[in-house]
Amino acid sequence: MIPATILKKKREGFELNEKEIQFLISGLQSGEVSDVQITAFLTSSCINGLTDSEIATLTFAMRDSGKKFNFRNINRPIVDKHSTGGVGDKLSLLLVPLVVPLGLAVPMISGRGLGHTGGTVDKLESIYGFNIRPNDEVFYDLMEKNFCFMASQTADLAPADKKLYHIRDITGNVESTGLITASILSKKLVEDLDGLMLDMKVGNGAFMQDFDSARILAESMANVARKTGLKMRILFTSMDQPLGSTAGNWLEIVETMDSLKGHYSSDIRILTERLAAGMLILGGVESDLETAISKVRKIWDEGTAYQYFEKMISTQGGDLEKSYSLYNDLEEENIVCDFEGMITQIDTLYIGIAGIMIGAGRKNVDDEIDYGAGIIFHKKLGDEVKKGDILATVYYNKNRDIQSAVQLIKQCMIISDGNNFKMPKLILDEWVI
Repeated sequence: MIPATILKKKREGFELNEKEIQFLISGLQSGEVSDVQITAFLTSSCINGLTDSEIATLTFAMRDSGKKFNFRNINRPIVDKHSTGGVGDKLSLLLVPLVVPLGLAVPMISGRGLGHTGGTVDKLESIYGFNIRPNDEVFYDLMEKNFCFMASQTADLAPADKKLYHIRDITGNVESTGLITASILSKKLVEDLDGLMLDMKVGNGAFMQDFDSARILAESMANVARKTGLKMRILFTSMDQPLGSTAGNWLEIVETMDSLKGHYSSDIRILTERLAAGMLILGGVESDLETAISKVRKIWDEGTAYQYFEKMISTQGGDLEKSYSLYNDLEEENIVCDFEGMITQIDTLYIGIAGIMIGAGRKNVDDEIDYGAGIIFHKKLGDEVKKGDILATVYYNKNRDIQSAVQLIKQCMIISDGNNFKMPKLILDEWVI
């Protein structure tokens, strides 16, 4: 096959067949198809879209580009969770230690931050010594010992996705329903799953900023799930403000631990309970939401989940005590309210961009992250504020110019009289596939 002929066909809006897509993906790995040519495919896919058949074929080609796990000897239901990305979203970190003691096995392959959103891998890498890239032997050993792991995508797990993920990010080809579907599910389908819980973020801080866009992405994922027989639940949740009270890698680890100890914000508690309950139902451990949520609450309030979190971190080489010492000398800058009113809007996407500006995220995939940098929010949507109140605190390292980021965060927190304010719903809908 001739790459240029395939690329012209896609550019002109025609559907690619299975062999053509498989040729592009295998050619990317072998070098027969160049990064420039793949960029042309990605750009045409963003502009013209991908059909259901193209999305499924692309997903399976990326899944089959590397090794796949087999965890059938675990004798537990194998369920994972994925979020489509947001600001301050640390729920994966809470979910694993909540559902594993209740009978699930969770092999969680996570990604780095993409665009303005934070990534679970980046948060875990802020922990001193944490082994984010185990080898095969360690992967299986962790599943036998802990019934879980949290890890980065390694070079031989859906390697075609890893390459495409990088090229999409640096060429501005992120916001595509078909490419997002294939990227997420190709990584999840190598995990030998019985079920997948999907947290579909909707709002001004999400890739899908309105429900119609989120619904289209959900339908795309559901279509692929049906073709593979993968059970899936999709929870549509609000991303119209940062989740919880922190945004930033180490800060979100600390908030995770505080939350599991019982010091949580209401949005963290509500969403985590609902997602955990959905995972239990997918695994067949429970049959109804009410009972599942009740069990999650019990394991949370008794402290069992926090103990399991500590075990999970230490077993993968992480040292939480040493981690605290890494971030002791951070600089702080308070963002102070200039007048009285109510916070009626938070431009969450630009909060994420401000996080990148202070070093908590990446402009490019290969940029180094400042793991200690981040933001603590003292006020959120619906909060009454007075002149002089501290809206947020920015944490950063010395010798970094953060004033532009501070001003941006301040501008993102919109204050008005609040007369017509209505708090956005946290849970918008749920689908069972």
